[in-house]
Amino acid sequence: MSRYAAIDVGSNSIRLLVAEVDHRGRTTPLVADRQVVRLGTGVFRNGRLCESATAVAYTVLERMEGQYRARRVDAVRAVGTSALRDALNQAEFVGRASTILDTPLEVISGLEEARLVQLGVRSRWPHTSERSLIVDVGGGSVQLSLSENGRVAGSASLPLGAVRLTEAFLTSDPPSALEIARLVQHVRALIEGPLEPFRLANVHRLIATSSTAAAVVCAANGVKRSRRHEADGLAATTAQVRTLFERVATRDTGGRAGIGGVGPRRAEIIVAGVAVFREILESMGLPRLYYSTAGVRDGIIADLAAQRAVQAAGLHPAAPGSLLKSELVR
Repeated sequence: MSRYAAIDVGSNSIRLLVAEVDHRGRTTPLVADRQVVRLGTGVFRNGRLCESATAVAYTVLERMEGQYRARRVDAVRAVGTSALRDALNQAEFVGRASTILDTPLEVISGLEEARLVQLGVRSRWPHTSERSLIVDVGGGSVQLSLSENGRVAGSASLPLGAVRLTEAFLTSDPPSALEIARLVQHVRALIEGPLEPFRLANVHRLIATSSTAAAVVCAANGVKRSRRHEADGLAATTAQVRTLFERVATRDTGGRAGIGGVGPRRAEIIVAGVAVFREILESMGLPRLYYSTAGVRDGIIADLAAQRAVQAAGLHPAAPGSLLKSELVR
């Protein structure tokens, strides 16, 4: 039994997962922690991480470092995603965060992020023979992965995260009709070309990850936000996603927070997130999406376990991120 830790420093939240993996690859979570930090606030407007968000992030990372250190993990990997990819003052944050964590914080590419999400979903989703489109709507970007026979057959990363889009298009509360129209037009324009190879791949199902996906599926199935882990594997039809978008797009933040499964912090950015899911479903012509609780953290754990297995077999392990099979969109 090996023990690993994964830290995902995202544009909206920072997440920790500590888990044990046995010799058969079965994973047992030991610690799961998540806190909304909004590290992407301001980055997508002026290119810099703001001091208030970084101060909160450092405090959260100190707490998480204590959690995984107490568990005496065999290996740890920490990654940063869209907000850090865009930040001009990235180096300052990465240096401080790496010191706090006592391990390097890697700023990974969008395609590496997509690969890790696919690995995470594959480790939790039993239908490995299906051709699935995995969609992760984060705070700063959207990761798309075509999973076929358990492997990545293609991937793309698009700058359509919920925090990024909210800052760019939705300044009123509730949003004006013009703001919604501009948001939808922008999303459609950016997904049309990149989705074409995925449309041609004859996808069997769409698997959605991220907290926005959890809110969508919880709202569709009447699952309380506090019990959203019970939504794992449940579906929301395209019609339900379309209806939810109409509801959130016409309410203010308080009204959106009152929708079952959403909550106050998600309510601030859910309009943009649901818009992305709606447009992808419509463009792909798929009848529904399925929610998976897995994400980058689960992918890191699976990756670390695979690397350890290769080492135990006396082979040379591949560098993190080198297992990407192909890229449909660069």
